[in-house]
Amino acid sequence: MKNIKNSTIIYAVALAFAVGSTSCSDFLTQESKTALTEEQVFSKIENVEPLVQGLYVKYRGCKEGRNGLMVNLGLDESQQGNFQLISSGSQAGMDKYNGLLNPTSTQVAAIWGNRWPVVTAAAKAIYALGLTEEEPDKAKQLLGEASFIRGMLMMELSMYWGEIPIIDMSRTLELGLGRQPLTEVWKYIINDFKTAADNLPERWDDPKRATSGAALAMLGKAYMYAPVETGLRDFALAKTCFEQMMGRYSLVPNFADLYAYDKPNSVESIFELQFNNIWPDCNYWQFDCGSRAVDSWFSQGCYFSGYDFLVPTPFAYHTVAEGGIWEEGDLRKDASLRYDFTYHGVTPDLSKTQWTGTTDELDPHIKKFEDPRTDQDNGTIANMWNSGKNFAVIRLADIILLYAECLNEQGNTSDAVTLVNDKIRARAWGGVLPANQRWNTGMSKDEFKTKVMDERFRELCFEGWRRMDLVRTGKFVELVKERNRWARESGTIQDFHVRYPIPDTEIKSNEDFSGEDQNPGYTQSN
Repeated sequence: MKNIKNSTIIYAVALAFAVGSTSCSDFLTQESKTALTEEQVFSKIENVEPLVQGLYVKYRGCKEGRNGLMVNLGLDESQQGNFQLISSGSQAGMDKYNGLLNPTSTQVAAIWGNRWPVVTAAAKAIYALGLTEEEPDKAKQLLGEASFIRGMLMMELSMYWGEIPIIDMSRTLELGLGRQPLTEVWKYIINDFKTAADNLPERWDDPKRATSGAALAMLGKAYMYAPVETGLRDFALAKTCFEQMMGRYSLVPNFADLYAYDKPNSVESIFELQFNNIWPDCNYWQFDCGSRAVDSWFSQGCYFSGYDFLVPTPFAYHTVAEGGIWEEGDLRKDASLRYDFTYHGVTPDLSKTQWTGTTDELDPHIKKFEDPRTDQDNGTIANMWNSGKNFAVIRLADIILLYAECLNEQGNTSDAVTLVNDKIRARAWGGVLPANQRWNTGMSKDEFKTKVMDERFRELCFEGWRRMDLVRTGKFVELVKERNRWARESGTIQDFHVRYPIPDTEIKSNEDFSGEDQNPGYTQSN
C-alpha cells in the first residue's frame, strides 16, 4: 500500500482490521489485547455491541458543522454568501463550478474523507457480527443497525461520486479498495437496507436508533434514486416499501413545530440525529447559516447571527410573482426563512454597519436551524456557536411526496395529486387548502413530475435531499445554472459537474486507484 496516511480508504480499512484499535480496546482486558485473535474478540457480542452503538455518533459526526452543510453548496436552493465566496479561496468553486472545483479541492476532500471511516466502521461491525453465535436475536438487530448506517453513507457517496469502493471485510482481497461498477455498488446499498428492514424492530426506547420503518423508507428511496443505468430503479418496489412503513408515523399539524428545539423526535420523524447545544453534541449549523451583518451589529450576541456560509438562493426566498418558488399564503415560507433581522426593536442599518458590506448579508437567511438557546439573553447558556437542535434526516412528509411520485409513475396521477393536496399542501396552508391552491387532478404525468419537485423544494429545503433529487431527475445542471446566482454569473457549470472529482490524495495514495479513475471532466494532476 502507498502512503497510508494520505489515503482515507486505506487508512480506515487498516484501522478497522487492527484488533487492538479503539473500536474494541475498551472492552477487552489488558491480558486479552495481545492474546486474543480477532475472531475470539468478536465472538463475544458484548464486544460488538459498543462498536455498533458508536456508529451513530460517527454518523452524526459526518453531519456536524460545515461537513454536514458543504453538500448543500452549489444547488438551486442554497449557495454560499458573497463574502464567503470572495474570501475562502477554493471554496468558491463549489458554487461557481469553475477550475477551483477540482481534485485538489479541500472541500471535496472533506466530504469524501469524513464518510469513509464510518463506512469502514460499519463494515467492520457487519463482519464481526458474522463471527458471533451468541444471542442471535440481538445479533440480528445489531446487524440491521450497522447495515443501515453503511447503506446511508454508501448511498450518499455514490450519489456524489458515482462508482465507489465497496467495503466488505469478508471480500476485501477479492474487491480491493478501488471503484466498483455502479450496479454492484447499488446492489450493496439496496441489500444493506433490506437487511436493516428485515432485522430492526419497529421502535426503540432510545430515539437515536434506526428502526425497520427508517430502513423501509431508505429502501424505497434507494429504488427511486438508483441510477437508471443500473437497472435497479423500480417505482413499484419503492411504493411497496413506503406502504409497509407509512402507517407508523403522522404529520405534525403545525409545520413550524418541526424546527422547535423543545419538540424533538416528533411523530413525523423517521430517523433523527440527536444533537444538543452543549459541546460536544452541537451541530453549529445556525452560526454557519446566520447573518454576518447581524453578527457585527449585535456583537455576536444574537441567536440568528453567523457567517453566511450557507444562504438561500434568490429563487429560494422570492415569491412566484418575483420569479421564485413561494406561493401566496404558504406558511412554510416564513418557517423556513428569516426575512426580518430586527432584534429587540433594532434592525441593522446598511449605512452604518461595520461588517464586510457585501450585498447579501441582510438578504433572507435560513431559519430552520436557528437555536434560540444560544442567544445572549438566555439565562443558562449564551454561546452563539453551540447550536444543536435535533435534525430529522428522514421524515414522513418526504416519504409521502416520494410515494406520490410512485403513484404518478404507475399511471395514478389523480391519486398522487389528491395525496399531495390533502396531506402536504393542506398543512402548508394551516390545515385547509384554499381552492385556488389545489392542484388539478386532471394534470398530466409530466406536469406532476415538475410540480412535485417544486413541492419537495418548498417542503424540504436545506434538509439535505436536494442535490440527490436534482441528480436523480436529471435536472441538476439546468436548474443550478438557472437559479444559483454564482453558477449563473460564472456560466461555467457543465454536465460533468453532476459528480464531484475524486480527491487527488486518494488517487495518488490508494494503489487501487489510478489517474484513469478520476471522474470525467476533471483534470488529474500527476
